[in-house]
Order: sequence, then C-alpha cells, then structure tokens
Amino acid sequence: MCEKRNLASPLRATLGYANALMLIIFMGYRVRKQLMIVLIVIIILALIGAGVYLAFFRQAPTCFDGIQNHNEEGVDCGGPCTFSCERLTIKDIQVSWVKFFPLNSGKYDLAAYLINPNPNFGLSKLNYTFRLFGSAGELIKEQFGESFILPNQKKYLIEGGVNISEKVAKAELFLSSVPKEEWKKINENYSLPALYVYNKQFGFLENPPGAFEVSGLIKNDSAFNFENIVVSVILLDGDRRIVGVNKTEARTILAGEDRYFLTFWPASIGEELLESLESEIQVETNLLSDDNFMRKYGVPEKFQEY
Repeated sequence: MCEKRNLASPLRATLGYANALMLIIFMGYRVRKQLMIVLIVIIILALIGAGVYLAFFRQAPTCFDGIQNHNEEGVDCGGPCTFSCERLTIKDIQVSWVKFFPLNSGKYDLAAYLINPNPNFGLSKLNYTFRLFGSAGELIKEQFGESFILPNQKKYLIEGGVNISEKVAKAELFLSSVPKEEWKKINENYSLPALYVYNKQFGFLENPPGAFEVSGLIKNDSAFNFENIVVSVILLDGDRRIVGVNKTEARTILAGEDRYFLTFWPASIGEELLESLESEIQVETNLLSDDNFMRKYGVPEKFQEY
C-alpha cells in the first residue's frame, strides 16, 4: 500500500506541471492575440487621424510659410518660388549729402546725392521727400518728388525753385521704403546707353539782371529712342564747391538725335566766379521702365530683359 502511494504522487505532480504549462501557453496566446488586436486598432486610428489631418488641417508648402521646403534654395525663395534669394542681399540706397541753395524771392534749389550699392538691382520708381527745417529745428516745408535709380548708380536728386516763406537752416532727405519685390534686376553685363552733352555754354544774362544760364546739346548716340531724358546741372567754383544746381528734361529723343537744353537761374551766381566756374552735367534715362523706350508709331520696346 505504501509503494502505490509513492508511485501515484510523482504522477500527480507531473500531470499538475503539464496542466500548468498548458495554461501558461494558452494564456500567452490570448495575451499575444489581445496585443495584436490592440496594435491593429492603434494603426487603424493613426491612419484615420493622418488622413483627416492631410485632408482638412495640413497646409501645403508655400513660398510664404517661413520654412525652407519643397526644393526652395532658401527660406521662401528660389526653386519653385518666384522671389529670388539674391533679393535678400539688396542693400538700402545711401544718401551721401543733402544741400540747399537760396535764390531770390523766397525760393530755394534743393539737391541730394544718392548711391545705389546694388550692382544688379535698381528702382524704376523712387519716391523721396526733402524736409526743410528752420533755425529752431522746426519743420517748415516738405517737398515731394519721384525719380528712379539704376544698378550701381550714383546720381543727383534736384528740386529747383521751391517756394519757402521762411529761412531754411537745415535740409534732410527721406526715401520711401520699397519692398524687395519691387526692385528690378538688370543683367550684370548691361551697359548704359551712349548719352552725353557737348557744346556746353554758360554765362550771365542782361534780362533779368544777374540771371545765369547753362546750355548745351544732348546727343543720343544709342540705338534706342527715349521718351524722357533728365539733365542735372551742378555748378562748381574753383575749389570744386557746389554753388548752384538745376534740372531740366528733354522729351522724345530719337536714336542718333541731338537736342538743345537750357537751365536757368533767376539769381546771380556771382560774376566774380564766372572765370573759375565749372559745370558737371549728368544725363540719365530710366532703363527700368519699358514705357521710356519707343519705336516708331509709339510702340514700346524693351532695353533688355531683366
């Protein structure tokens, strides 16, 4: 009897171990199956969420999102964007000096000298304001104007015969800000059209007494017809100091044509300066405006692609 009990005990123990192992295996399978189901549900929910985001919330890459994406060369520039990354390097126009010159009868000539440090970019429209101040620092006059500036150009801005009732003690020039998108590019190899002045003459007039004039001929030696050419005249004494400024415009100058111009000062420059007086004349035209170029019958032409 004792031996039978001894044989049965190991058998029962073995069967217990087998049952326990089968239970573990079965429970492991159930856990794995449950985990698999949970994982599949998570993946399905993630796909649904991604689809909803792409369909309703995600914004497609643009050239105005402040991110360098979809093959842009820089942030929102280059590649598929029309805005060139080169425009990000555009520098402000420099104002070298601002001067004023009193005339008779409460009039003043105003002048400034600008430098465009950008070798390839210019402005076809440049708005500016001369601000004139009295001896106490009060603003007494604002004179508005519009011009242009070519790539790498150094130029004069002149406003002549401005009526000012009070005495001017100081002058400043304010340039209106321009978005970089409005700057126009000309190819690096462009050259200025052949415009120059010859047969310069200057002297005093008998009527009115003490009046002064500078005249000459503009030569358009280029292959283009221009609607408008600006002539700026700077008078210098023997020490190369500016003693007077003036400006005039010539309209519709054809290729190869000569055009007479005259600038006039109603006040005397000073007869003692006449022998040493020199003049610097700047002739320019707006190459950035297609309307400034003409063909026969008034059909516009372009200076070159930019």
